[in-house]
Amino acid sequence: MVNQIASLSYLVESTGVKDGTADFEKAIKLCGYGKFHYGFLLLCGVMFLCVGCQNGINAYILPSAECDLKLTSEQKGLLNVFFLLGGVVSSLFWGVFADAYGRRYILLLTLFTDSILSIGGSLSQSFNVLLIFRALSGFFIGAPGSLVYSYLGEFHAEKQRVKTICYVGFFWTLSWLILPGLAWIIIPLPLSFQFNGIVYNSWRLFLAVIGIPTMLITLIATRYPESPKFLVSQGRTEEALAILRKIYAINTGHHEDEYPVKMLLPDDTMSITGNKSSYSNKDSVLTELLRNVWQQMRCLASPPLLKYALLCWTIYFANMFGYYGFGLWLPELFNRFENYHNLHPNRTVSVCKLVRETNLELAVAAPKNILVDSVGIVNECSPNMDEMVFINSLTINAFCLLGNIVSGYLANRVGRRTIPVTTMLLAGVFGFMIYFVTSSVQILMVSCMFSLMIVTANFVISSIVVDIFPTHVGAVTICMMTCFGRIGAIASNLAFGMLLDISCEVPIFLVGSIVILGGLLAFVLPKKKS
Repeated sequence: MVNQIASLSYLVESTGVKDGTADFEKAIKLCGYGKFHYGFLLLCGVMFLCVGCQNGINAYILPSAECDLKLTSEQKGLLNVFFLLGGVVSSLFWGVFADAYGRRYILLLTLFTDSILSIGGSLSQSFNVLLIFRALSGFFIGAPGSLVYSYLGEFHAEKQRVKTICYVGFFWTLSWLILPGLAWIIIPLPLSFQFNGIVYNSWRLFLAVIGIPTMLITLIATRYPESPKFLVSQGRTEEALAILRKIYAINTGHHEDEYPVKMLLPDDTMSITGNKSSYSNKDSVLTELLRNVWQQMRCLASPPLLKYALLCWTIYFANMFGYYGFGLWLPELFNRFENYHNLHPNRTVSVCKLVRETNLELAVAAPKNILVDSVGIVNECSPNMDEMVFINSLTINAFCLLGNIVSGYLANRVGRRTIPVTTMLLAGVFGFMIYFVTSSVQILMVSCMFSLMIVTANFVISSIVVDIFPTHVGAVTICMMTCFGRIGAIASNLAFGMLLDISCEVPIFLVGSIVILGGLLAFVLPKKKS
């Protein structure tokens, strides 16, 4: 406590707030870093964990839903694509609203709605109904998937901002550890209830269970305030100051009145964004929203913001192209290798040779109306997944936790561009190496390294965007970046679907090349805050 008081006294003198006046960056530094921030990081982390669960849940419900709803391969693909499309459509929408009306209310609205959709979707009795629920879930969960970065970052001083956003990525990886573990427990349960023609079984229960933590964290989040940095950007300095006083009191144990800042200076961007109070009373909500859209787009289109926005969006597109391209394909590859080596224990086979042999076996079996799986083995529709899917997923995601911890530790110790450049270049190299693997053990090792690098780059890029862009366009920039990332995810899945059977080499080297291009573009990121 003595050291903290001495540190705050030094800050008061070094930041020039003896007269009680300070801008936001100086004011947030004087709040210290303590209990409030630890609790707030946990809150945002659990929000992000819920987002991660929604993004990965299709992989675990589709094998069971396939039998229950008699889904075709095309329909399963549509469920994935429509979830991602929901996020693409919502990206700009939620970003504009968050920059105009605040981060907190949008987060509360979308998280609560998504929890209801998840529980409601578990009652789906047909493909069309489930498709609508998953598309709506993608639309609403897209908001916290983007805005958590802005909401978290704006409660931190510049020194802790990048590091904290890297640490919140830990919860995304944790969600992809919890998800297969929970699926492993729930989905194999022999549950099946029927009531008035409505069937309810284990995969539906799993979908509903995922919605419960989202609802609980929404209720807890109602106790937390709006971003003080956002309030300052809107000219609401008194409200922001009241929040900063409370943060100071929680972190230091002192009374709120002892907070050295008595008056907050308004944000420089107020002269750009304009004063909302000048709007006519006759202005409709739609008119005000359109005015906000125009102001934000005009600011974002001004140099140097436009250059850096396009750069960050392109890098994130490349990152997600690789993340979802290989990420959604690797579990299938694991199964193919395992089944192949069970049939041919003393033989080795490359990825592309395995794909060609699989396609040949399927082509031979199809005219005879033999039901075969991905490696040509006679099979019947089974609602249960091979346990290797769970084990491999747990192994890869446990390995990825290292990236979140290391990136948070290195965030303030290396240059801003070092981590994204290094990790994306290495991810591209490991992507190329997938072409040369010849066993399930090798594919597991390469997958661990590829996933570690691409996931680490993902969260570091997001933290850099929060750090580069001013508050009044921060949320819309993050949401647009997420939009480009989801377009990259859709593009990579379409590329694999259309090209894998034609030429296995093309999608593998395409993904690796695009990820490396993203790493090279990261060299152009600014070294320090612009």
